Amino acid sequence: TPVITGAEFLQTELNKLFGSLTAVGISGTQTSQMLCNRVIGLLQDAARRIQDRVREIGDCIKGLSTPPQFAPCRVATVVDDVMKTLHVLADEKKISLRAEGLDAIPLISADERRLFNAFYNLIHNAIAAIPGGGSIMVRGHIDLADEAVHLSVIDTGRGMSPEVRDSLFTGHAISRKAGGTGLGTKIVKDVVDAHNGQISVATEEGKGTTVHVRLPLMQSGASPR
Repeated sequence: TPVITGAEFLQTELNKLFGSLTAVGISGTQTSQMLCNRVIGLLQDAARRIQDRVREIGDCIKGLSTPPQFAPCRVATVVDDVMKTLHVLADEKKISLRAEGLDAIPLISADERRLFNAFYNLIHNAIAAIPGGGSIMVRGHIDLADEAVHLSVIDTGRGMSPEVRDSLFTGHAISRKAGGTGLGTKIVKDVVDAHNGQISVATEEGKGTTVHVRLPLMQSGASPR
């Protein structure tokens, strides 16, 4: 299962981390500054990957055990918070993060924490799929006739093969990230389902990916104020 795969990944990363620390310990006082800097970089990368996997596993387990908490939610604020969280990672790859049309979307009934997790995973996955120097756009609009909000996460990355695309949002998702578990896309699907929404993907290898999300303005038993 993805959770078991995630646990195995964490064990591998921890082994790498301890191996790097052991290398420094063996070198002792003869350790050069260059080696120290390289090891610190490796430790930071390993810690970041572990943090990402722990977040995915935790979100997956919570998503299966707790009902959504609907309340008035501003989509623009959620997406802005996600972009602030991921801007350092995006800046490292010279990827621009932009939003368009979100400020015009009124309050919707949503579980803000889960919505954050969904867009965190979508944007984080998009960053991983872009070699560098590209862009990620989150575009949205309200459809009053449909009583829904339509959101798109558009990236200029590598795109996906039909095999990867068809595995998305399932328990057998194929991750596009090195060492990824595929849990991220399942979390997104679980969040959208919990909001009685729909999700779809348009992608082509070498031409990027667009993820479309439709969310109802209101949920049963909750209404925006």
